[in-house]
Amino acid sequence: MTDFEQDLQKYQRQLDKGFAKLRFEHELEEEFMERYFERNLAKQRTALIVAFILMLLLAPLDYQILKDAEVSTFYTIVRMWLTTPLLLIAYGITFLPSFRKQAQHIAFLVLLVIGIGANAVGAYAAAYDLRTLYEGIILIIFVGYLLAGLRFRYSVACNTIIGLSYLAFGLHDIPSILNELHNYFFIFGALLIGGAAAFTLEYQQRLGFLQRGALRNSAKIDPLTGLLNRGAINQSLETIVDYARREKRYVSLLLVDVDHFKKFNDFYGHLAGDSALVSVANSLAQCCRRSLDFAGRYGGEEYILVWFDTKPEEADSLCALVREKIDGLKISHQQSPTHSHLTVSGGLVTTIPSESTTPQSLVSKADELLYEAKDLGRNRIKTFQYRSNQ
Repeated sequence: MTDFEQDLQKYQRQLDKGFAKLRFEHELEEEFMERYFERNLAKQRTALIVAFILMLLLAPLDYQILKDAEVSTFYTIVRMWLTTPLLLIAYGITFLPSFRKQAQHIAFLVLLVIGIGANAVGAYAAAYDLRTLYEGIILIIFVGYLLAGLRFRYSVACNTIIGLSYLAFGLHDIPSILNELHNYFFIFGALLIGGAAAFTLEYQQRLGFLQRGALRNSAKIDPLTGLLNRGAINQSLETIVDYARREKRYVSLLLVDVDHFKKFNDFYGHLAGDSALVSVANSLAQCCRRSLDFAGRYGGEEYILVWFDTKPEEADSLCALVREKIDGLKISHQQSPTHSHLTVSGGLVTTIPSESTTPQSLVSKADELLYEAKDLGRNRIKTFQYRSNQ
């Protein structure tokens, strides 16, 4: 199987393999992260705006609770001079393309500052016998897990640090810790429930990404043989011809047809016929040598092979390779007037594409050669080379 065909099946391969650790293979992971950033950009901006508005709305209520002048000053420094400007800066950064890939790190740091800042204010207020609501920390934890667009790993790291900092700020007062065990219980519960929800959310996002990719690319694969189908062949051939034209490289195109396949189907049955087509497809795919080479099912019992950067003198060896692979299958064909085993006929054309060369013209020429091979008795491949100054 060529690199191109494997690339089309990468989503299904990852689905079959699984991703319990929330990681894909390197290439897929990069693609997913790019999509993830795009899909979560609006979500992160919304979270930053909501957080900024809530900070402003909660400030008057907090000042009523934090009546001590020193606590109020500390609150103002942390909340109004540090956290609120940081939210605005983070929001502005999301509009800079060069910083978008750092969105996870930025959201992580912003949430960490908000959470630890809230814990610090609470601990400072407690020293003056002023109680602040621990429910605010739970709210911050759930924002980190579910709203800020953080991936599971970042969410767990960020919220675990916030939870531990809440505990650490209370260590100076053991009686206070004993009195507020229920606070720690609910914060620990929020970490567990939020973490499970964040894992499920990212898992579903990754699953949807793979399923959409597999569904999108299944339309490019022939379901019986696993080779490229007609639409994918045309798309790939167009790309290779354009590339060969620019780079002044040779392209070889082979169109092959299984000889007397109707007689084979009628005698052995359609299941045996399908099995034979799959075997032929696998053998032809093994003839591909480079990453740009590909094999496809052109229709029925007809296949196409394309080799990039082949020399004209390689034509005979390519034909011999194909025939060797098919002969090696040793598929009995008692109804064939040509040979006792299954054979193919084909037409191979080699050229450096010019401005007038189109994929359709190459396929048409190969088709002419294929019919010439049939007229000459089948079980052979006719070749043709265009002049380089065509």
